[in-house]
Amino acid sequence: MQRNIRSTVLVGFGFLLGVFAPLAWGTLATQAQTQANCLNFPETGFSVCGKFKDYWQQHGGLAQQGFPISGEFIETSALNGRPYTVQYFERAVFELHPENQPPNDVLLSQLGTYLGKANYVPGFPSTPGATPFYENRNDPVGTLKSFYNAITRKEYERAYSYFNGAPNPLPDLAPPYNQFVQGYADTTLVTLAVGKVTVGAGAGNLFANFSAVVTATHTDGSTHTFAGCYVMHRVNDGISPNPDDVLWHIYSANLSEVPANSSLDTLLAQPCNP
Repeated sequence: MQRNIRSTVLVGFGFLLGVFAPLAWGTLATQAQTQANCLNFPETGFSVCGKFKDYWQQHGGLAQQGFPISGEFIETSALNGRPYTVQYFERAVFELHPENQPPNDVLLSQLGTYLGKANYVPGFPSTPGATPFYENRNDPVGTLKSFYNAITRKEYERAYSYFNGAPNPLPDLAPPYNQFVQGYADTTLVTLAVGKVTVGAGAGNLFANFSAVVTATHTDGSTHTFAGCYVMHRVNDGISPNPDDVLWHIYSANLSEVPANSSLDTLLAQPCNP
């Protein structure tokens, strides 16, 4: 990996539904009250009732499904275009299927299918261990994820296109293309962690600042970890006729190598100023 890196990482994604930390099973009895065949959770302000409550209790409850983060409502399925009563939990989405006999009248929504189609549009590679293609330039963190996805997949032209001013970014942002490629020649995998994103506007532009930790694995099996701050940029809506200008780009970065055993939480807590 390029030692004077001016950017950061992500090529392994985890997906969470909801934002509430689960409680241990032992505290459940004091945190939820049963009323009218419902369990009511003051932690999120929502209840789980009826068939959904039964399924929740019989399939891991709080430990496996998490707190409810919505009430019941009707949602049209993106898989078959039919409406179903659903309820969202931190780790799952329940669907009511009255056309099925119990116990199959409550099913889990196909989150893997939905997220797979949304995040990995070309599909998943059949080669074991291959990194799937990821592309999202409509979000500052998504753009950085895309950059390191391209690095891991050795799609260097795509990676280079994420720099502000590409194909001719300023030299203090990125080296010439051939040197850029050579700098990543021995990199086999990059992972990314990011901190809180702050977005500000100015003179028709948007800038997003956030801390990041990048870990690169090399062909010899060694790993190197870098921490610092990124600034991402895009032109505000309605300013430029060029549709590429409203996509996020890497504007600047300031990363330094850190010990591999450094605390991730401490590194991501560092302030990042424009």
